[in-house]
Amino acid sequence: MNTEVYYSRIRSIFRPESLRQKRLIIAGMGSGGSRVAHELGRLGVTLLLIDRPGELLEEHNIVRHALSYRSLGKPKATEMAKHIRSYNKKTKVAVAEIDIVADKARFTEVASAFRPDVIMTCVDNEEAKHVVDEFAVEAGIPTAGGAVFDGGVGGEVFITRPKQACYGCIAHHLKLSHQTTQNTVNIDYTTGRREARSTCALNIDIDQLALIHARIGLSMLLGSETDLTGIPNEVNLVVFANRPMPGSIARPLHAEFYSIPQNPRCFVCGSHAHTEKTADDILSELARATKVSANQTT
Repeated sequence: MNTEVYYSRIRSIFRPESLRQKRLIIAGMGSGGSRVAHELGRLGVTLLLIDRPGELLEEHNIVRHALSYRSLGKPKATEMAKHIRSYNKKTKVAVAEIDIVADKARFTEVASAFRPDVIMTCVDNEEAKHVVDEFAVEAGIPTAGGAVFDGGVGGEVFITRPKQACYGCIAHHLKLSHQTTQNTVNIDYTTGRREARSTCALNIDIDQLALIHARIGLSMLLGSETDLTGIPNEVNLVVFANRPMPGSIARPLHAEFYSIPQNPRCFVCGSHAHTEKTADDILSELARATKVSANQTT
């Protein structure tokens, strides 16, 4: 592989040498995560792909996944590593099969040892998002996470940065005011976590959001060297509309930007983060957050 030739068409945008020194965790190798891994892996970023044990590519995945029939019945993460290397033989890709929720300690151990510059959260399980978020806040690592709305009408990319609002703050702020997810998300108010049902969407819907997600992640990795988004540092939520939806999304193919404030009472990133908490403390805190968010709009 001749790297000078390989990178020749993009060298004027950023220095590939600097990007190859960056380390990125991508959690979740589903339809969205596979696209994010494909785009960033081909650029040479050192990757750690994390997926649950036993996650095999099934036939119904193929219509929306980056992998094809040649990977049918094989582990998604391992096959994605091969897929990425078929585009860039110099890319370093590690794979870890971890149930992030069931084995939080192992996730923390592996992620800490890898020392990522950024974490891309591509899991569709809300509890797993919170586990990743809590680790990132504790370690001072920025993250970007994505989700596609049911029907593929649009989706969101959230951004967390050290000393700013964590994913828990963003999720709490949105859970009552986010119109586009009212009918597609079940909210457990005893935990404050949303559990999304399987999302029905076309590959082009998922691709649209995955590319925005990947662009934001790439810009975070490059830092001040190259700004690929123009998104102000205070923005931590991007909502993109693929097409109109009566009563929720009026304009197609556009993005809205939001700055969700940090909740000072948050047990993850706020002033309560390092205090001992009881179940009653948490339930009282969630009740207060719910009352506040009911009176707020994005």
